[in-house]
Amino acid sequence: MSERRPNVLFLTSDQQRFDCLGVNSDGYVQTPAIDRLAAEGVNLTGCYVNNPVCAPSRATLLTGRYPRNHGVTSNGIALSEDELTVAQILSDAGYRTGNLGKLHFVPLGTRDFDRPHPGFGFDVHVNADEPGCFPDDYIRWIRQVDPGMEDKVGIPHPITGDRSKHYWDFEAPEELSYTAWVADQTIGFIDAAGDTPWFAVAGFYLPHAPCNPPAEYVDRYPAEDIPRPDVVPGELDDKPEMVRYLAENLLPDTDEEVTQYRRYYYASCTMVDHHCGRVIEHLRRSGQLDNTIVVYFSDHGDACGDNYTLGKHQAHYDSFMKVPMVWRWPGGLPGGRTFEGFFEGVDLVPTLLEALSLPIPKPIDGTSLWGQLVGDGGPGKDCVLMEYFDPGIGEVVHPVPNATRYTLSGWSVLTLIDEQNKYWIDGEGNEVLYDRKADPGEHVNLAGDPAHSATLGRMRRALLVKLASTYDRRHRKLASV
Repeated sequence: MSERRPNVLFLTSDQQRFDCLGVNSDGYVQTPAIDRLAAEGVNLTGCYVNNPVCAPSRATLLTGRYPRNHGVTSNGIALSEDELTVAQILSDAGYRTGNLGKLHFVPLGTRDFDRPHPGFGFDVHVNADEPGCFPDDYIRWIRQVDPGMEDKVGIPHPITGDRSKHYWDFEAPEELSYTAWVADQTIGFIDAAGDTPWFAVAGFYLPHAPCNPPAEYVDRYPAEDIPRPDVVPGELDDKPEMVRYLAENLLPDTDEEVTQYRRYYYASCTMVDHHCGRVIEHLRRSGQLDNTIVVYFSDHGDACGDNYTLGKHQAHYDSFMKVPMVWRWPGGLPGGRTFEGFFEGVDLVPTLLEALSLPIPKPIDGTSLWGQLVGDGGPGKDCVLMEYFDPGIGEVVHPVPNATRYTLSGWSVLTLIDEQNKYWIDGEGNEVLYDRKADPGEHVNLAGDPAHSATLGRMRRALLVKLASTYDRRHRKLASV
């Protein structure tokens, strides 16, 4: 192994569910580049994020702190520039740090695109959080290289645009796509680092909806071969009103539309894999790959029609809380391993820091599971905490076109899972309990069944214990007290 400290590459997709890698889907979803990473590294099959939407989950993944502790508990909240990120830690350790593509630490509706992006520890920012919606670095690049394509490369504005169209074919040349651009910018950042160890976050947008990969990727998934969503008639009847509302307003009207959405979603996963593969092969050809810790992961998943819903929301289904994560580093990790234990989003930063032999700052909530990835650290964590809270700005209404107005301002959900059960409670006291072994699709709510009252009580207590043991660690007593 090289004496130089290893480089670090985070390859991050957006809204990719766990079973949408080839290695996690018996090869159905075509992701050969990431599958090869898994074959040469460690595939995590129990990785869960701590929040179901982009900004809070990303803030947690890059700070190692739970949403309620860093303050970003829903989209639309800015991460404080005082928060310590992994980029700042590595910059202080001598790394050249770069964010290439999506970061989503600053709300899109309030960002001033004429001013530099806040640093958050990154030396280089090439930032675009939505493809073609804002005057950011991606659209500035398009205006330079092919301005006539500006109207063909973007998606509707997330706040003012019509997001009712969930999928279509990308209309411009693939090399002008946001996905290709992120890969190109990441390769450029790597090459510019020279002999300095570097840390890069390649922030891809797909398979986040709306999905618009080129037709050649969609053609790889014939409609007749698309698996059906996992639904059970009547499964919404025992769910809280919020879950029923979101299902009614987020799912397309016809089965054909759901099938097409799944086609385009799988195709988007394959497109991201292709361009991740370009970055990986660049490292391989330049002789840097084996001295680079490569981690592939997503910020959350997508229901894709399961449980009669689409996308992600507060109900904390596994389809959007369980995500793929793969680590590769021949210098420190054995190849071809699978780690089946729980791994929370908060654990990413401390695990990386232990791999690099760097101290773990006390404000970090997560636990290093480096020993578990290596194979000599025991089974891992016994539970995972998930949270969501929308503090609201006056009256906040879920942005579903033509939907019944339903105020989600102030809505909160707390969830705990262990090996056997999932329990969640919302801010109105509605409870949901699933038996994860008997009902992995999360169709039957057992919270109201007297036969499961002992389990319900045990999970309530476990959630309280988890909350009580994960207070904000920034606040310290003075030594003299």
